[in-house]
Amino acid sequence: MNCGWTGNAIWMEKAKTVERALRILSAFSKAERELNASELARRLKLSRTIVVRILSTLEAAGFVERKPGDPRYQIGLTAFRIGSLYLTANPLLGFATSCLDKLVNETGCTAYLGVIDAGDAVIIAHREGRHPVRFMWTAGDRLPVTTSAYGKAMLGRLPAEELDRVLGRNGLPGLTERSLRTRAELDAQLRAVRKRGWAAAKDEAALGVNAVGAAIIDAAGYPIAGIAISYVDYPPDPTLPACLGLLVVEEARAISARAAEYGEHGHRLDSSKRSPRSGPHA
Repeated sequence: MNCGWTGNAIWMEKAKTVERALRILSAFSKAERELNASELARRLKLSRTIVVRILSTLEAAGFVERKPGDPRYQIGLTAFRIGSLYLTANPLLGFATSCLDKLVNETGCTAYLGVIDAGDAVIIAHREGRHPVRFMWTAGDRLPVTTSAYGKAMLGRLPAEELDRVLGRNGLPGLTERSLRTRAELDAQLRAVRKRGWAAAKDEAALGVNAVGAAIIDAAGYPIAGIAISYVDYPPDPTLPACLGLLVVEEARAISARAAEYGEHGHRLDSSKRSPRSGPHA
């Protein structure tokens, strides 16, 4: 009997189970908060027996939960507790929240802090604006990076070869008919972003909603996060983007300077992969 081969096979099976459990947890989203075993099995192309067994283990550990008699599972408190550590353990959030508050106080607009993850812009904090008509993303929301003002500002800080790895050379995903669809369109915008220091998104993430954003950089000039403010441009004011852009750049520079004092605390952009988006965006 070859114990070495047996042990290796057991290890590989355990690793496969862990990978499947992570895929199951990742299948939940704001668009699909509740899923049953059959839905998960079809989506992940796994047998229902395997999915039920893994869900039972996850449920016992508190990673998923369900109401008595309900076949639908949702994310549990254990997963929430672990996920929330990303925010509490990230000093960049502490640096940025006072700047978000300042932007809201000065403009009345909703302010955001976010990062880029595998081709998506991911909101990690926000402050609600005071205007009677406003649109708001919330922490955890994902949207195509090229529909986000702060996402485009971060892209503008990347070297060309890394930009290609993040986006590819094909068409770009969008959320509205005004979203950028080609690299040529994006490259033209990024040239302007590099000159003025801020990026704009007009009707690109949601119709009727505009935004301006700027990149937060580390000591080497690499984009580690971004901030943005969104607003409804009514009545239209063509001078507003530039005015708001300068305010956002000022706060982004303040956060960058503070972050540089403590080293790199942001989320290093991972350009090696692009994750599929599950379900429609919030």
